[in-house]
Amino acid sequence: MRKFFASLLCLALLLGCFGVVSLAADTDPYRVVATPYEDGIGLHWYTKADVECTVKIDGYSHTSTGEAFQGNYAHGLALVDLAPGPHTYEVGGVKGTFNANPGKGKAFNFIVTGDVQASDKAGFDYSAAVHEAAWERFPDAAFSVILGDHTNDSNNEQWDQFFASFAPVLSKAALVPVSGNHDGNLKWNWFRSMFTLKEPNNPLSNMTGVYYSFDYGDAHIAVLNTNDMYPMSVAQQNWFLNDMKQSDAKWKLVFMHRAPYSAGNDANLPDNLIMRRVLIPLFDKVGVDLVMYGHDHQYVRTKAMYADTPVENMLWPAIDGFVPPTGTTYILPGAAANKRYAMHPNMLPNVKNAMAKHEEPGKPLFTNISIDGGTLTYQAYIYDPATKAATAYDSLTLTKTSFAGADPDFKPLPTDVFLTLPQQLWSFLRNVFMVVFGDYLFTLLPGMIGG
Repeated sequence: MRKFFASLLCLALLLGCFGVVSLAADTDPYRVVATPYEDGIGLHWYTKADVECTVKIDGYSHTSTGEAFQGNYAHGLALVDLAPGPHTYEVGGVKGTFNANPGKGKAFNFIVTGDVQASDKAGFDYSAAVHEAAWERFPDAAFSVILGDHTNDSNNEQWDQFFASFAPVLSKAALVPVSGNHDGNLKWNWFRSMFTLKEPNNPLSNMTGVYYSFDYGDAHIAVLNTNDMYPMSVAQQNWFLNDMKQSDAKWKLVFMHRAPYSAGNDANLPDNLIMRRVLIPLFDKVGVDLVMYGHDHQYVRTKAMYADTPVENMLWPAIDGFVPPTGTTYILPGAAANKRYAMHPNMLPNVKNAMAKHEEPGKPLFTNISIDGGTLTYQAYIYDPATKAATAYDSLTLTKTSFAGADPDFKPLPTDVFLTLPQQLWSFLRNVFMVVFGDYLFTLLPGMIGG
């Protein structure tokens, strides 16, 4: 009898996270994902029971306790100042790899896709196949990006299925997740409870998603939360200005969810029009090179834009020493979802004039971006789910010979929600007025009547 109980005890100790035999299934980790966290990594996973778990990074053990969320327990672990290059992790029986920032001067590439926005296993598997095709073509990618709407309804069942369907690709490298309106808008704290991210100390802004940034190679990447809207809070705007003005990276990239340039179902809604008036000037002010976003399930690539105008159409003063801006390219890379939007015929003139390529190709897409010194190369591919073939669809090369460093005279702006509340109210009223009169009454409505 003693041997029998001794055998049971040994079995319990072999079950990964610490728990008793009856809780074995409840202690198994799931929803395991790695994300960028400063120069290191954030690991996140769940257990069904309240247990302490052991994580191994490059063979070294770390422990984590869970925090209750929606009937389960979320675990997070952040490690910074890691050596450049690849690392391994193991959470229970789940193994994966990730790449820490290789440092300046190192070439790299990464994968970007649009919305998943699935509700069932078939939908999640459909989008996961798009990502798998991207990884087959670019097996050396440093990380991947999903531009929001990882689920359709942001509930336990759908997040479980997202992580189950995407597990093979999530084990390959870190995921850069973007807060979509289907991930967290009016679903408080869901998005931030799925990932370990370096979020600012701004609880009110982070309830609907997370905004954060990180360096990788010669790029500084900011991920914005466009659920924090009507318009985007001044606290987040100021955080973005502080973040970009203090960066000396050669390339400045932005990932977000809502679409500044598109003619999808939601392009003419008030929240989107307000966001355009808030964010486009911010991107101009800090010299962002590339903005990628989701939300509208179609394909858009703009010309280089400045002040909501193609740079090629602008006249610059002939002043010695004056360097005209190169502009910002905006890209909506289709969707990984089996759901697409037709192009709305009544779009703002500035949006229509911005388009370099704009259509709905009828199939999902994936894209790849490589950065090597002063060259950024963008490639888009159509994926055919029936044949599992990927076909080149669009490409762009951006080159730079001069790079703006950090601004030594910039004084950081306040990022507290309460301190910036007066500015927030004024910004809201001003932009609502401009949208009602500038966008609707004098631009969109006459076009609808005339059409």
